[in-house]
Amino acid sequence: NVEKLRIVRSDERGVMLDCDKLNFIARKKGSVSANHAHEDGEVLYLVKGEIELTVGEETKKVSAPAKISIDGNAYHKLLALTDIELPEDREMNK
Repeated sequence: NVEKLRIVRSDERGVMLDCDKLNFIARKKGSVSANHAHEDGEVLYLVKGEIELTVGEETKKVSAPAKISIDGNAYHKLLALTDIELPEDREMNK
């Protein structure tokens, strides 16, 4: 059984695919993702590339492979320093 994946969002930054429990995010170098806070926590799996990650007031460089846990209501922003691939699990608090 093979199904096409639903495109959640596609723009100049890259694409986000619905992978059931996960979203798969591919972003181009120089693009910004997130830059917000939301009620639910999430886990990001940086499987390719390098990002500048800001959570709250702290900013650091993160290289793949890495697991990033972000609590609910925490401001976060990702700047792609290279092309990146990033599965996102928004179900961690449900």
